[in-house]
Amino acid sequence: MMARILVLDLNPTPTCPDLSIAYLVTPLRAAGFQVDLQPLVSKPASPSLTHPADKLQAGQVELNLATLQTYLEHTQSALILVPNYLNHYAVIQGLAKCAQQLQLPLILGGACFNTASIEDLPLWLNIQGVSAVFVGAADWVIVDLIETALNKQDLSLWPGIYQNQYDNLELENITAPPLQELELLPIPDLSDFAWQHYPLASVPILTGRTTSLDDQQSVYSPRPVQAVLDELSIQAERYQRKRFIFLDSSLNTNLAMWHGLIDKIQPIVPHCQWLATIYFDGENPLGLDFNTLVAARAAGLRHLNINLETSQILKQGKLSNIAIEAHRELVADAYQAGLSVRCLVKNSQALNNLADLPNTNDWVLRKLVETELKTSKPPVNTQLVNLPANKPPLKSFWQHYKPTLLMHKTHQTTEVNSLV
Repeated sequence: MMARILVLDLNPTPTCPDLSIAYLVTPLRAAGFQVDLQPLVSKPASPSLTHPADKLQAGQVELNLATLQTYLEHTQSALILVPNYLNHYAVIQGLAKCAQQLQLPLILGGACFNTASIEDLPLWLNIQGVSAVFVGAADWVIVDLIETALNKQDLSLWPGIYQNQYDNLELENITAPPLQELELLPIPDLSDFAWQHYPLASVPILTGRTTSLDDQQSVYSPRPVQAVLDELSIQAERYQRKRFIFLDSSLNTNLAMWHGLIDKIQPIVPHCQWLATIYFDGENPLGLDFNTLVAARAAGLRHLNINLETSQILKQGKLSNIAIEAHRELVADAYQAGLSVRCLVKNSQALNNLADLPNTNDWVLRKLVETELKTSKPPVNTQLVNLPANKPPLKSFWQHYKPTLLMHKTHQTTEVNSLV
């Protein structure tokens, strides 16, 4: 019998399973490993679960740092894998301490959505009990990595692995190569998710992979349209679901996939509904004209997340009028087509530290004032003239929320200044 691998999910959500973890669990199970995928919560939910030995057989244990050691001893796990670990430093510290006490290998990383930056790697590698960190997507090598660790062989031979035995950290030494032959990726095993408890949960789908390279550039590798359509059909049948969420950060940059889904998803899974994130740069249509949005709505699309290109929208700290108008037109078209919309702006270069937060807050407050002044109709004097004599002037939107916003700004600025 093959070894038992405990895979921990530190970000459990009722919305959908973690697809990046499923892509690692699937090949491990295919290779014969006993994979135990469990959510790990940071704190116990109740005192009754802090001594879990008598509840393990009944499957009632809630896995947390207080119950983990007993669980590992009872299940005789041979290795711990934590694919998504960022933002959980304290939890990883406790987990690593437990793994070290039980002399179990602990490997972090390997998930396609979760890669530590070169600056952050020493923070994780210096934790006593962490065996190695994998940087990149480990889909094709995860089985070999686990076998190497269990056999106590040299993990550093694998591109993407980094251990604290090295003194100098070079990016080219640790970055795993971009995944190739995406058409051969297996259908992800999502059976660990409690589908019966979450009737509104969606099936996650990924149509391509984006890999960051050493020169801060990225490489996008698309999957074949037919492979994605086949996965939609299989997963809908397996888990009896007709709700899908596409996790790609810019589904419409691959126009073949975007139009392929619009044209063929309903024949594959009749009456299905789906959510997608699209890319918008304010200049190129990228399949976002009104007629295409109407067709997408007819094909089951219900919600759009729009990723905005900050280099086009923000130029020297000022909003581009052309980009704003194009964005306004896109939102109006999507709304008219019957879609709900959420806009996302990611500006990783502008927000470098905590001191930038109050500046951002100031900018938002100024824009609120400018927007209100431009859109207030009729003018204030006209409003005062037309008001009944016994009625005071109505507070504007800005006047109503200004005290709360400024109070938050003052508190935030004070707190940030104390930290910087």
